Amino acid sequence: MMEAGEGDGVGGVLQGADPAGLVQYVPQAGNIDCVKENKALRAHVPPGDSARRLTGPRPSFTGSTGLIISGRRFVTVFLENHSSSAVLTLNIITYDKTANVNVSVHSPPFHRSQTVAASSSAIINLEPPYMLKGNDVSRKAIVITSDVDISVVVLNTRYNTQDAFLSLPVANLGTTYYVITYNGFKSNQRQFAVANPGVERVPVTVTVAGLVEYNATEYADDQTFSFVLEPSQAVQFQGEVDMTGTKIVSAKPVAVFSGNRCIMLSSADCDHIAEQLHPVTKWSYSYAIFPLLDKDSLDIVTIMAAENDTTVNVYSIEGSVNVFLREGSHVNLTVTGGMIVNSAKAVMVAYLSTGGSTSLVQSFDPFLVNVIPPAYFSAHYVFVTIANFYNYVLIVSSTPASDHIILDGKPLASFQTENTTFWDFTATRVYLGKTASRYVIFHAESLFGIYVYGIARGESYAYSMGGKKNISIVDVKKSANFVCLSQAAEYTFPSSVLASAGITVSDVHLIDPTCRAHQQDENWIIITAPFDSCGTTVSNETGKIVYMNTVYGSIPRTPIHRLEIELKCEMSLNESITMGFMLQTNHLVRFGHYNVSFRFFRSVNFNDPIMQFPYQAELNGTLFVQMEAETADMGVQIFTDTCVSAPLLNSNHLPYIILQNGCVNDETFKSYKTNDPRKQRFSFHVFKFEDFPQVYIFCDIILCHSNSSPNRCERGCIPTRRKRDLRSAESKVKAAHLSQGPIVFPASPLGVLPFLRPSF
Repeated sequence: MMEAGEGDGVGGVLQGADPAGLVQYVPQAGNIDCVKENKALRAHVPPGDSARRLTGPRPSFTGSTGLIISGRRFVTVFLENHSSSAVLTLNIITYDKTANVNVSVHSPPFHRSQTVAASSSAIINLEPPYMLKGNDVSRKAIVITSDVDISVVVLNTRYNTQDAFLSLPVANLGTTYYVITYNGFKSNQRQFAVANPGVERVPVTVTVAGLVEYNATEYADDQTFSFVLEPSQAVQFQGEVDMTGTKIVSAKPVAVFSGNRCIMLSSADCDHIAEQLHPVTKWSYSYAIFPLLDKDSLDIVTIMAAENDTTVNVYSIEGSVNVFLREGSHVNLTVTGGMIVNSAKAVMVAYLSTGGSTSLVQSFDPFLVNVIPPAYFSAHYVFVTIANFYNYVLIVSSTPASDHIILDGKPLASFQTENTTFWDFTATRVYLGKTASRYVIFHAESLFGIYVYGIARGESYAYSMGGKKNISIVDVKKSANFVCLSQAAEYTFPSSVLASAGITVSDVHLIDPTCRAHQQDENWIIITAPFDSCGTTVSNETGKIVYMNTVYGSIPRTPIHRLEIELKCEMSLNESITMGFMLQTNHLVRFGHYNVSFRFFRSVNFNDPIMQFPYQAELNGTLFVQMEAETADMGVQIFTDTCVSAPLLNSNHLPYIILQNGCVNDETFKSYKTNDPRKQRFSFHVFKFEDFPQVYIFCDIILCHSNSSPNRCERGCIPTRRKRDLRSAESKVKAAHLSQGPIVFPASPLGVLPFLRPSF
């Protein structure tokens, strides 16, 4: 979210707001935003982040699959609300056992013991004295313990200013976090807090983004400071400058909370927003996002990177955007409908509802909620709604899993629902009424995530649930996670499965018995099936390449298998190849997409990629191009079918053809041999269009496989008159449409006329 007068620093101008207070970013000359051939998918790129249309390398680390939504120990805080009379409400949710719950604060002293019956919920309130105040360290960390597993929903509430979040069990906490706050139009008091969940002292280091004050000293961008949190201590930081991207590193796990004490996104009242952040170890690579409400304004998703060279691909009904992010940088995108976020490296995604109006509520306030990745979908949740709100649950599932989800013992068809489908996911919004209730939702086989939220006049709340209830797992198919990456399949399942089968982790292997599983942590086993080894087979089907392997759990020195799970990745060639993998979560077949990169280089050595755009080039200089299919399968072949240039982000505007049907149309074009069939290299001279300061390049890419030889990739140039006949005889492969740019030009010296391509 951007505030008038507080732009993201990209060199653009901020124009008028829509009804939700959104500010449209308009790029100035020499800058580039993330809009690709549409204006509905709007991107707000923070300082130094470069929006690029290319795909990235294979992920370098894996977000943990051990996320759980229940536990026996939690720590939370009472973030400062702009209303000094706000109350913190702890909603305790029990499962199949009665819970003896204790809530305590060190100072001012607080202790409450309460027995909560099985399969019920209860409320424990903390009054305003336990609220954190300003920039301060206190002993106000709120510790919640139970003798059995529970879930806790935290509601920071006061009339016309409230928000909620799901408290993470201590087992989910980590040592590295990145802060997210937001800009509004005025009254922007941003804040974050860190709490010590344990009984030992914890050193913490903060690397600042924006401006943070500590001990009466101000720290600006990239400056660091450190402190030590004592047991039961919490520290809160506040500021008038956006602190998004601030990095928190601790010696031992801590809890981190973020949001705004007060944010105003319209001329209405100021509102409190808050969320407990997931540590970097709980981030993921793929997210499915849907609008939470039909309303008169657009919401925002924030995508945060923890590593350099993070390439994020975003797909929606309005178009696609590829963004290149550094460590600690982020991009804000408006939500116009269903969206898929795929990243080469793990990212965090947050959803900011900007408030607005619906058919039920004339004007409701903003709220902030974590987006749940499909990797953390589960088959069973228990949740609560809040009284006096119009309450909803949004269920995001793999198509068509929503048809058989049971809510409070009844199929979803028994409720007032609305369905939206995008790619392989369906979002089902269920209206639940205005009462405070406890709900159970489950599916017999498939996995899904949920968002629970409510709106009222001048009010709102939201929290999300994704992950598993921390109980014994008896069915591996209901608890495992399976992901198709660009170069391998990864299968993760609970350690308890081995115990029940009477085998150990060393007994789990692929078709090649030397490719074995390993212990990811005390609760989870992971096994990776590379596409080019470990017995993985490859086959061609219409429009896709299929990789298959099998996970075996074998009794040593016998032919007996206690586990046998087939892994299958179907890599589509019939859609945009830049998509990256697409998650399915109800069975073990995954529809993936290869990552294809489109890069410019400065020299014929192809070892000096151009990383920043817009790129300033000399007219009639040489531009070196590499197309690459980023997969371990050496049988994959890449072929550039067509390349055109245009002066705008629209390949149909004054196009100049460089390649057509694989045939060269530019006299400066030169091809370079490479021994890797997954790469194609060529060059051409730089040119510009008369009356335009920049050039964009658009290319259509085709992927083939050597198993289907001869194929389109091997045929090379096909003159237009032969192309129709040839394609009628071949199975059709739809090309990926990639773009890169802009290329801009320095001012011409006086009296020198630049070499121009003709305008058509």
